[in-house]
Amino acid sequence: MAVALAPVLAAGFVWDDRADVLANPAATPAGFAAALGTTNRPLLKATYALQRATTGADPLPFHAVNLLLHLAATAAVFALARRVLAAAGGAHADLAAWGAAALWALHPAAAEAVAPVVGRSALLSSALLLAAVLLATRARPPGPRAMVAVGALAFAAPLARETALVAPALLLLWQLTLGADEPRAAAVRRQLPALAGASLAALAIALSARHRELLAFSLAERAPLDALRGNVSAVFELAGLWASPGRISVDPAQGADLPWSAPAMLARAAALAAVVTFALRARRRAPAAAFAAGWTLLALAPSNSIVWRLDPVAPRALYLASIGLVLLVALAATRAASALSRGRPVRAAAAAAALACALPLAALARSAQLRAGLWSDPAALWADAAAKNPASARPWQNLGVELLLADRLEPAEDAFRRALALAPGEARALCALDSIHIRRRTLADRERSP
Repeated sequence: MAVALAPVLAAGFVWDDRADVLANPAATPAGFAAALGTTNRPLLKATYALQRATTGADPLPFHAVNLLLHLAATAAVFALARRVLAAAGGAHADLAAWGAAALWALHPAAAEAVAPVVGRSALLSSALLLAAVLLATRARPPGPRAMVAVGALAFAAPLARETALVAPALLLLWQLTLGADEPRAAAVRRQLPALAGASLAALAIALSARHRELLAFSLAERAPLDALRGNVSAVFELAGLWASPGRISVDPAQGADLPWSAPAMLARAAALAAVVTFALRARRRAPAAAFAAGWTLLALAPSNSIVWRLDPVAPRALYLASIGLVLLVALAATRAASALSRGRPVRAAAAAAALACALPLAALARSAQLRAGLWSDPAALWADAAAKNPASARPWQNLGVELLLADRLEPAEDAFRRALALAPGEARALCALDSIHIRRRTLADRERSP
């Protein structure tokens, strides 16, 4: 996995990295404390400030930390998958857990969190959340020290990314599906620390002026019911990106904004309701599958429910949510392996299952490597986005900026004109075309001068 994603180490600061890391006073050692009461995601900003203090503005250490966090999260996903698959029974649970962790870690959607420095919000919050879940779901209920640790992790994770507030819901899901039938006191020891930690984090988030500004902006853009309508469509777009990773880009198409009465919208709402119904009704007869499906739904809920974002189809949202998807794949693989084992030697069945998984994983690793490599070439990154989302002005605009910075005037002009054709009057594109015109005149004057 580290080899497949190693190209991210050659990336610089791209797109949001410049604003959130380089130009953000809260991400500097001097400005972090002063901005603590007004910035969002303070734990994330603390890691930026610490790195700025120790390694300066060199992008390599920032990307190295991202890669290490992804390795830690992958180890946690393997541990969680092994726990879920062991509870489900079936053949070759350990092998399937390795396959699930590899599928999750090598999926190109993961590269979208690992490659940009700002993807650290997903990496850090997911690693902390997974650690809390693993501590709280051990065979024996957590003791006092483990309870404190679970509470601390549940408190810290949302301070890196707010979606980690879902940790108590995920633990309740475990208790309702895979949890042991144990006394209420034991169940409370599992649930209470995460609930307390997440509640304190929610309070800290609510008191942040920056978060209140973001919430006000979201409500001004769309009322909760309208946000839910758009987010239902976004969930299916995200599922499509995960199933067809070749469509993933830094700026994917956001999908059509359909009214509730549209047939396609009604079909999506019905399908989503069917998944929710399955997760609720299958918790007794297929608890592992119910847990996996519920995990995906709950992980997407904070970002894709009643709060609106300008880009609801963001591949980074799949980082935590796709753990449920790979668990479903692993559960299907264990069933297939069990069927294959009937009447066959166990080693032969395991070898056949491993071979069946190895080729797709190798292809996925190559795809992740290519995806990660794009981030080291910003012009190629935005050219890829423009090719996959040609009807949006933003990728053409950003492609033009990168080409202009590289002094590639002809293709830059073409990109800006494509942006203007899609968004007439776009001020930045008009200014960029003026600068290209000035640059050409300057070069022509230099050529004419003796």
